Amino acid sequence: MIPVYFICVAVSIAMCFWYFLVDVRRGIIQNIMLLVMTLANIGYLSLALQTDVSGAIISCKIYYLGACFLPLLYFLTVCGVCNIRVRVPVITVLTIIQMFVFFAVCTIGYNNLFYTDVDLVFINGVCTLARQYGPLHFLHPLTMYAYLAASLFVALYACFRMKNVYKSGIVALVICEVLTSSYYLIDKLLFQTCDLTPIVYIVLMAGALVPIYKSDVFAVVENEDVIDEQLEKVGFISFDKRMRYMGANECALNLFESLGDTPLGKKIASPPGELVLVLQDIEAFLEECEEIRGHQHRNSANLKIGLKTFETEIHSLLSFHKHTAGVTLELRDVTDHVRVLELTEKYNEKLNQEVELKTEKIRSMQEKTILGMSQMVESRDLSTGGHIKRTSDVVRIFAQKLLRTGFGLDRQFLRLVIRSAPMHDLGKIGVDDAVLRKQGRFTDEEYAIMKKHAEIGSGMVRQVLTDLEEPEFVAVADNVAHYHHEKVNGTGYPCGLKGDEIPFEARIMALADVFDALVSKRCYKDAFSYDEAFAIIEKDAGSHFDPELVPVFLSCRDELEKYYNSVEN
Repeated sequence: MIPVYFICVAVSIAMCFWYFLVDVRRGIIQNIMLLVMTLANIGYLSLALQTDVSGAIISCKIYYLGACFLPLLYFLTVCGVCNIRVRVPVITVLTIIQMFVFFAVCTIGYNNLFYTDVDLVFINGVCTLARQYGPLHFLHPLTMYAYLAASLFVALYACFRMKNVYKSGIVALVICEVLTSSYYLIDKLLFQTCDLTPIVYIVLMAGALVPIYKSDVFAVVENEDVIDEQLEKVGFISFDKRMRYMGANECALNLFESLGDTPLGKKIASPPGELVLVLQDIEAFLEECEEIRGHQHRNSANLKIGLKTFETEIHSLLSFHKHTAGVTLELRDVTDHVRVLELTEKYNEKLNQEVELKTEKIRSMQEKTILGMSQMVESRDLSTGGHIKRTSDVVRIFAQKLLRTGFGLDRQFLRLVIRSAPMHDLGKIGVDDAVLRKQGRFTDEEYAIMKKHAEIGSGMVRQVLTDLEEPEFVAVADNVAHYHHEKVNGTGYPCGLKGDEIPFEARIMALADVFDALVSKRCYKDAFSYDEAFAIIEKDAGSHFDPELVPVFLSCRDELEKYYNSVEN
């Protein structure tokens, strides 16, 4: 059997080296478990080679060092593969129990607690111990089968109640543990003379390595290959609470070469310019941490280092009783993200410009269409040539003056009034040609027909514009068409509104409409002079026109005279 024991030791060492080389998570529990299995096999080999009792007892203690802690380590491995976290206090208590079992093993040769009697025997040239069990020996099989039961419970719970677990790996682990425990029971009951435990350990290691390895490889949270790759893009710089430099990772040292010359435990004498503002943030952060115990973190200003942009975050480092020991500055490369944002902003800006251009084109087309409709109506009225364009320009001159006065009018509102001006007589399209094209003054009956154009125009504006324009523009255009013949004393038409009952935009339109009628030649009258026209406007303030608007309109005299002198009436 000695060659077999040598082979078992060699295989177990080879398995350990293989796992150390391929392990992606460096799980300390699994590493210790493989080491104690190897140690146990070494103990069995050492026992087989002994020639005296004292050496055999030492060898016995060596393989029990593995055997005592293997059940606990295997149980924790099963929990790890099942994604069940065992808290540190629980692990500590379980470790103390196993240490007590091993302490009992250490009494072999000194008292009768674990073995009452030991003797050296040779079977086929292989040394082994003939032993009598003491009162504490039961602790070893008791803990072994307790951990077996716990592993079975955890495995069943994970397989039936949890979704994201490697079930075939869990089953393989538990089967290996059951076979090992079964061999131990058979060996004790049948009193075999040849101890095959090293071979059983090899089977246990081989059966456990595959599920452990697969569980580690695909553990997304703790996969160190992925973490290491990401850490190459993240810099870390640590400072104590006195702002003394305490170290940095390779990424940070590559970013700030001067850090490599700064002794640990010293303040950075000449910090790089990019770090100055961040260091000020760190000092303020440390002052806050003195008042608030517990882990804190916050974002600082982004750093531009060369062609790259780094997002910075400050994390507090806690020592005993949650006192702040210092901070770690995290520098995360967000260059690609920032570039995407910049490209997105440029694209959105360009898109907005194109939308504004398209909107302006559509608005221009709509205004030309509306102006065309108004001019079509005007072409039927032989007495008002050019009236539509002139009144629109008068409203524009008047609105610009109103914007500079103390009325507090919104620029957008006045823009809507200017756009609405060409539509004020749109309702004349519904007036009979016999009335509209009459040369001379209207009779009372004809005048009553003509007055209907205000209501007709209101209806047409709502019908034509409601689905094409914004509600605000539709409302202003409707009021201009409907109420521009109302008078503030209530004698106007079509509704006889008084004062502030008349919409403000209609009061503006009334002044422009009447002024153009006064200074323009009609079939039934000659054009009034500017003095006469402005005198009439001033006289009718408070009766026909809004008394507050009239002074502003009169102040437009120079601009209006210049305009009318430049056009043909």
